[in-house]
Amino acid sequence: MRPGFLPKLFMGHEYAICRKYPYVKVMANTNDLYDMTRPLLAKVVNIGGVGMELADAKPLPKNFDAIMSKADGAVLFSFGSVTAAHKMPIEWKKAFLESFRNLPKYQFLMRYEKDDLNDKLPPNVHLFKWLPQSDILRHPKTKAFITHGGYNSVQEAILTGTPLIAIPLFGDQPKNARLIERHGIGMILQKGEISVHTITKALAKVTGNSRYSANAKRLSRMVDRKPVSPSHLLVKWSEFVAEFQTLENLEPAGNKLNFFQYHSLDVIALLISITAIVLFILFQVVKFACLRIFSYCKQKKQKAE
Repeated sequence: MRPGFLPKLFMGHEYAICRKYPYVKVMANTNDLYDMTRPLLAKVVNIGGVGMELADAKPLPKNFDAIMSKADGAVLFSFGSVTAAHKMPIEWKKAFLESFRNLPKYQFLMRYEKDDLNDKLPPNVHLFKWLPQSDILRHPKTKAFITHGGYNSVQEAILTGTPLIAIPLFGDQPKNARLIERHGIGMILQKGEISVHTITKALAKVTGNSRYSANAKRLSRMVDRKPVSPSHLLVKWSEFVAEFQTLENLEPAGNKLNFFQYHSLDVIALLISITAIVLFILFQVVKFACLRIFSYCKQKKQKAE
């Protein structure tokens, strides 16, 4: 059996996959250093960031280099290939452009596939249908990255030590945004809060507070200096599985349990039975005590009469 190469997984799904494919080594696109802490089976190998290892940035194309060279700082804006930025509500577009206009010392590079904003652009905003995201993030003048919180984009920003402003839209993006906030490498801007004020405030906070940059660079160094790289894990585990084919010795014991045992229904039934018996006994004791008290009070009243 070959190892399974999986996209980013939600918490708990790895175990379900390991139960369905008991002899497969599961390789997950995540990294222990920045993902949520959670229990994992030995069958799961985290290879998050594979192919994204730090390297010297490639020279930027001339049009990008000209923008970066004249900038005091640059901010990258991209919602990825699935969430096209040109589909944003018109209110969002106006809010972003006006906010960027209020920060003239920064150059804003936006991935934007349409031409409907060309006549409305502030002089410090530049639209591109495609841009070399990883190379821009590695550029020393890049101060922040406005993203939808796609996992690959978050990983690229972490690897390059770039602070983020995450605007999660759907899927795993809210979870990824919480990772950013948890590690102190950026902040979350909820989609229901988009306005000129909130965008300007978020940009000022992320670019003006050195804590975000310091945390991002520290996490980047940690990932870069991790004792075993994702690429090494990928190659070595692939070779290992190719040689030994099946990995029965890594099969979780839960695979051999029946439905009742796996869900602890027998234990739950026992606990319910014990609880019911205890409650029944307590009820009988209270009932007996009440009857005795009532009988005593009745006899005392009769004697008094």
